[in-house]
Amino acid sequence: MKIQIKKIISKSLFALVLGCMSQNVKSEPFHWNAFELKVSPEEVTKLYELLDETFSIDDKPFKITLNEIIFSDRDTTHNLVISSSDVDAISSIMSDEYKAERESFLAKLHELAEVKSKFTGVRTFTTNIPESGSDTKAANSYIAIWEMEIKPADASKFVKSFMKIVPKTEDIRTNHILGMGTYQFGRGKATHYVLHTFTSYSDLKNSLDAYMQKGVMAEHFNQIKDISTPAGNSVTKIIKQW
Repeated sequence: MKIQIKKIISKSLFALVLGCMSQNVKSEPFHWNAFELKVSPEEVTKLYELLDETFSIDDKPFKITLNEIIFSDRDTTHNLVISSSDVDAISSIMSDEYKAERESFLAKLHELAEVKSKFTGVRTFTTNIPESGSDTKAANSYIAIWEMEIKPADASKFVKSFMKIVPKTEDIRTNHILGMGTYQFGRGKATHYVLHTFTSYSDLKNSLDAYMQKGVMAEHFNQIKDISTPAGNSVTKIIKQW
């Protein structure tokens, strides 16, 4: 049975203002909740069918994305992400109004997958925003994510350094998204993340090589080496977004 989400009337965009943003970076913050899953091969099709049955809803104010984990230092096979630029849409899913529907879906999810972790955050800016929004993801594309721990006092220094590389590397990112955001709850010591989309695995490898040939990257890494502690990284492949 599909979750019947009532139309969200009140729309609010949670905006974060970041300093040192160039004209080449468009800010369109959105919120997300993520579930890291361990799914046995025989249950993957059933998981896909559950999501297709539950979330094939027209005009819903959020997106659901199922990703396959390609590389990770965690014991997971997939992740499931709920995202929206409307914080009220995320709040509505967590409200008592949809408690029965939410618990029914989660019960079915737990039958098919082991939920290894749950965490939430906000992406504060994105480059090359698709017409359908920052959180749009194309099926069969790849996403690389780098997680880091940064103390609050050093966050502005990290942002300032990172934003400098954006206009100087835009020639590598034709139709690719580069984004940055923060974790709010559930991700351990990790406080920030950077992500990049790629059209294929070979595109990922070639693009990373191209980035490393840019002197601005070495300058950036040198500037953040004392304020940023790596906290994990992963590569995922988009299966479908509803």
